[in-house]
Amino acid sequence: MADDNQTFQWTGINRQGKRLQGTTQAADSKDAQSELRKQGIEIISIKPKRQFNLAAGKTKKKVKLKNILLFTRYLSTMLSAGLPIIQSLDILSQDQENEAMHSFILALRSNISGGKTLAETFKQHPDMFNELYCSLISTGEKSGTLEKILKRLGIYLERTEYIRSKVKKALIYPAAIISVALLASSILLIFVVPKFEAMFKSFGATLPLFTRIILAISKIMQGYWWLMIIIIVAATWAFKYSMRTSESFHRRVDQWMLKMFVIGPILRKAIIARFTRTLSTTLDAGMPITEAMHSMVSIMGNMIYSEAILKICDDISSGHQLSASMGATKLFPNMVIQMIAVGEASGTLGEMLNKVAEYYEEEVNNIVDNLSSLLEPLIMVVLGVVIGSLIIAMYLPIFKLGSLF
Repeated sequence: MADDNQTFQWTGINRQGKRLQGTTQAADSKDAQSELRKQGIEIISIKPKRQFNLAAGKTKKKVKLKNILLFTRYLSTMLSAGLPIIQSLDILSQDQENEAMHSFILALRSNISGGKTLAETFKQHPDMFNELYCSLISTGEKSGTLEKILKRLGIYLERTEYIRSKVKKALIYPAAIISVALLASSILLIFVVPKFEAMFKSFGATLPLFTRIILAISKIMQGYWWLMIIIIVAATWAFKYSMRTSESFHRRVDQWMLKMFVIGPILRKAIIARFTRTLSTTLDAGMPITEAMHSMVSIMGNMIYSEAILKICDDISSGHQLSASMGATKLFPNMVIQMIAVGEASGTLGEMLNKVAEYYEEEVNNIVDNLSSLLEPLIMVVLGVVIGSLIIAMYLPIFKLGSLF
């Protein structure tokens, strides 16, 4: 029914290679992608358009990946133990602290009782369950291996959440250094430096250049601190807005992130781990490789790799091997390509992909742990330099005055 349709925001590439974006209405994200592919558009990303809830006065609270992970794990365990799905959902709904997840499980139970499949219900919630999740559940229901698929999904989501948290930790540390340094220097410039300035006026002597610069900065901070806050908030909003609405800006940011010192290698390794882990999971579940690759485009977290996956899909459809197609993108290390080539030749592609995923997950883990150890003393050095410079600037006139006696 038309009333059941949702609005989706999409980004894709047409047959001429031109990047396009827009909105479309469909029952779920899979139907939306199918309709767009009929129009010759290959999807890079697609997500439901967020609607403002006038009755509630705010947008609906999102369910976290942790909630989806626990739901998948528990449902897999109960189905494997032989419990009927309706009873399993009843048990799951009883202790749900997340209201949105509680409402979803109740709706899921109602739909299952009404004759719908799990996959059909999941597709109605694309903000919670992506195309990959829905496709795997559909494959499990059709093949009678739902319990095994749920178990694989639980392991996959657990590893994905682990790597995501590691990358998030790596990104937070540099931001924390900058934030702490700015906060400490701002407090000194606004509240401490003015007290020294009042004392310097009684000297009646020319202050050192370094001190005069710090005093000038302090006056600007005192007089225009509110403007600086407005600029920071406005810049943050403009960045987020541009990331959502400007395809070229989003692509440039993703490209720049991959080239960043330290952060770039972590992101690349995390994306390769996610790619190989996802492909291994889907192939082990019995999904065709092209369908699996298409469902992965929107979950890579980086447009450069999403576009590369679309190109790999086209090459595989034309008869090329996965390893050769990956090598042509110049985005995957030679070791990864060689292992996948061995897997293709020996018929153990899923196993090889899983080994690559484990290797790169361990790499990300080690890098982030080492980075944490290195950044702790670096934070102290940065703070020492910032605060030390301000203190030296304030005491220079006192030292100069003392040298006269």
